[in-house]
Amino acid sequence: MALEIRPFDPAGAGERELVEYHTMRAAAVLVDWPEDPPLTYDSAIGRLQAPPLEDGVCRYWAGYLAGRLVGTAKLGLPDGSNAAVARVEVHVHPELRRQGIGTGLLRTVLGAVRESGRETVVGLPMKPEAAAASWAARHGFEVTQRMVMQALLVAATPARMWEVQVAAGYRLADWSGATPEELVDSYAVARQAIEDAPRGRSSFRATAWTAERVREADRELAGNGVEQRVVVAVEQSTGAVVGTHVVHLLPYRREFGFVYDTSVVAAHRGHGLGRAMKAAMMRHLTVERPELSRVLTSTAAVNTHMISVNHTLGYETVRMMELVEARTADLEKRLADGRA
Repeated sequence: MALEIRPFDPAGAGERELVEYHTMRAAAVLVDWPEDPPLTYDSAIGRLQAPPLEDGVCRYWAGYLAGRLVGTAKLGLPDGSNAAVARVEVHVHPELRRQGIGTGLLRTVLGAVRESGRETVVGLPMKPEAAAASWAARHGFEVTQRMVMQALLVAATPARMWEVQVAAGYRLADWSGATPEELVDSYAVARQAIEDAPRGRSSFRATAWTAERVREADRELAGNGVEQRVVVAVEQSTGAVVGTHVVHLLPYRREFGFVYDTSVVAAHRGHGLGRAMKAAMMRHLTVERPELSRVLTSTAAVNTHMISVNHTLGYETVRMMELVEARTADLEKRLADGRA
């Protein structure tokens, strides 16, 4: 059977294509992430139709065998500090891998990457022992950072682990949705402190936070139906936000919480503010979102301090992951030479 690749519109796709997409992705999750819960239809289609905002403008292609959707490729074109980076996801039904479907999809996407002028292609995080990792290596992708994925299972975690007091001289504040205007300036500064987090050799940069970017992100998240929950540490003597902890609750996966980031301004580190904010978040969420079953967070593998802090709150390590990337020109040359 000949592989047919054509543009794919998640918003305009018919029910059959969406069911086939979910079937393909659910089968892949079962093989690639067996430690995770099964991927539901709502979760798969929700993320497909409302991708993460940091992906920027997205384009999609699908691969078909005898009219059946068996693989997809996504191209994300972020802006701002990541305007030279293209984010690429390639997925293939596990029963049909090693038949050139993923390579065909990658070749198609690279044409659009070239047109965009992006110099670097960044792939999805993947487990080092996964089939995706060997596939990426064959195509010339290199590991740029190693991450640890941790999960907090709410029902299995004693609530006493979240009884953490904030250090003297600070208080905690929290909100859902838009950032309070009286805090937005110092909140942007505190969020920018995430730039200090280890990022290895990755070309992908964290969002450059300014007050206006905070307001813009608040509007974008609300427009996508994402509930943004925030706990901050405020210095009592100045009233300035000096630490932030942000969790996103997605409309299509209400039983999960996703830690977006946790940051503390350098001058205020060493007081346990990160742990205090994370604990307060769990106290709030378990009361206000009783359907929440787990919270997920990822941390650079070299950031052993934050990994240990998470353990004290009930997080358990689920898996190690690798971030990969390659120069666009190198990928094209490798494919043209037939070395992939």
